[in-house]
Formats: sequence, C-alpha cells, structure tokens
Amino acid sequence: MKKETFDSETIQKQIGYNFKNAGLLKQAFTRKSYAQEHPGIADNEVLEFYGDAALNAYLCQRMYNAFGKVEKTEYISEKSEGELSEIRSWFARKENLANSIKNLELEELLFISSSDEKNEARKSNSVCEDLFEAIVGAVAIDSNWNNEYIKNVCEKLFSTSDFYENYVEKLEEECRKHGWELPIAKDDLLWPRMQVENLQNWSLPLQEQAIHISLPYQNPFGLNNKIYPHEERYSFEIRNIRTSLFSYNPTYSATKPESIRYAAKLYYEWILRRDKIIKVISKIDPEHAASQLHELQQKGLIREPSFEFSETHDKNGNPIWRCTCKLVEAEWPIQESDISKKTAKQKAAAEALSYFIGEEITLNKNKEKK
Repeated sequence: MKKETFDSETIQKQIGYNFKNAGLLKQAFTRKSYAQEHPGIADNEVLEFYGDAALNAYLCQRMYNAFGKVEKTEYISEKSEGELSEIRSWFARKENLANSIKNLELEELLFISSSDEKNEARKSNSVCEDLFEAIVGAVAIDSNWNNEYIKNVCEKLFSTSDFYENYVEKLEEECRKHGWELPIAKDDLLWPRMQVENLQNWSLPLQEQAIHISLPYQNPFGLNNKIYPHEERYSFEIRNIRTSLFSYNPTYSATKPESIRYAAKLYYEWILRRDKIIKVISKIDPEHAASQLHELQQKGLIREPSFEFSETHDKNGNPIWRCTCKLVEAEWPIQESDISKKTAKQKAAAEALSYFIGEEITLNKNKEKK
C-alpha cells in the first residue's frame, strides 16, 4: 500500500488504543520486506518479539485469575502445568491471531514489498500473526508496559474472532477418532416441552437413549461469569456414550453460538479426560473401586475424592450405611447405601468411576424406535 493511505486514526479506534507515538503504530504495520526496499524505515520484527511476550503475559494473567486462587500461603490451581500450557497455546495459536487481524481487515493496511504483493502475502496466516504480535508490542512500548492498556487491546482483538467455534470441530474430530456418531447440539427447550407433553414419547430402549453432557455456562478465561437463565441454552448429544451421572443441564450464554461453543468445549474436555482414565482403568471393579479411584488420583488424572458416612436403621433395627462421595469435578455428591459400610463405599466409588468413564454403547441403526 502507499504510505499516504495509512489511516492511523481508524486503526486506533479498531484496537481500542490511542498512541502517543504514532510512529510505533506505523512501524507495527511495516514488514521487513518493505523496509528492505525502503532504506531508513524500521520494520516490525522487534515489535513482534515484545508483542509475543506481552501476549503471553496477558494470557497467563487471565489463566491465573480464572483457574486458581491463593489459599493461606499457597496458590491452588484447578489446572495442571500441562493443561495451562495447552490452554495458552490454543489461544495464541497462529490461526486465532490471524483470524483476529483478518476480521478487522488490518492486513490490508500492511506495508509490504512488491514481490510480497504479487505473492498475496497479506492472506498468509503467518503474516497476520506477526501483525497481531507487532501491534501488541507497539502498544506495550508506547504505554510503557501498562498492563491495563495491553489487556484492553488483546481483548479487543480477540473479541473480533470466532475461534471458540473450533471446539465444535475438535469435538467432531474426537467422535470420528472413536468411531462415534457426530455430536448434535440440542437446545434445552426440548426438556421443558417434554415435561409438558407425553413423556412416554421419550421412553426409548436403553441402548438407544442419548446422554446429554453439559455443565453450567463457563467462560474459559472468566471474562464474563454472568448466567443468562432466560437466554440461549444448549448441550450436546452423542448417542454412542451413556453415563448415569450426567444430567440434562445445558450451558448458558447470551447467544446461541457462544452457548454451543462452551457446551462443545465441556464435552470435548470430558472425552479427553475419559481417554486418559481408561488407559489406566479399562473396567470398573466393583469390589476394589475405591482403590481404582485412588489410583487415578495418584496419577494426577482426578482430584482427591472425599467419603463421608452416615448410619440409619431399617424397620427391624438393622444398620444401613450411606456413603457420600464428593468429587471436585462433579457438581453433586454421589450417594450409595448398603448394610455393609465397606460395600457402601465401594458402590459409591464405582459410581464415581462411572462418572469419569461412562459407557460406550453400540447402536443398531436399522432398529426402529419403539
């Protein structure tokens, strides 16, 4: 592009930041190829370096606030180091940064060489990724590394991208890898309608029942924790998986796409956890379920469960033990009873294992629904 067409005011409005030194913004949009053709002009490579560091700091701060808290003298994190690295990598991946730039059409304002023009370099994800980082780097330097300004620009750029939608694609890919049917997004209006209508219409054979796995609305970075009880609510259905502990409890959000994204994210993460667990425990042993649960905790696959007991008596005065198993990962406790305290615990542990593992079912597609 020609230098005289560079519209810095529009760019600053788009990214939500006003530069004190407008030259830094222009430098962020100057590719090395252009600078080589025009000696004396600074390119954006160093700004990319600092922008990458500032972006990582922003993402780490978001994860710090979203996934943990300081308790007494320790920082307690819901996510492991590996999980945090995966989340950071996902948000900072090339495609996400590039899409944020393309959705604002900022790549059209880049200063690039004539040869890059011919090769349509502006369409390259790598070029757009570099521009994202260079803009953030320029803001960091211009603001003297003011975290609030860097945060605002990062969120402004990210908000233009619909990359969360990729969780649906990731969920579909996991289903293909497992040989399952593709997931179906279900709006939760189905359930209240079924409560009003004849519930016998839902009485399918057990092997054809669908399991709806979803949890209350969660934003992965805690950017907006508001619940929308009267807005769009969605969950997913995969008809090859059944587990007794997931209830029909859809994700909440203000828009249908956002609700679907988070429902897909939660289901996808459940499948990944399940795959790791069944490599350790492929079958639940009812007599040693508590030991199996402990093994998963020892390997860092689940958080430590707790067991509580209470004693009642039947009409003949015989003791009945109730065991309550509480899982950090579940929103409700698991309760099982037996005349034996030990057996009650094993039953509760087995039910807890079924929460994490679920049950694969084979569907007969040719069988008519009753």
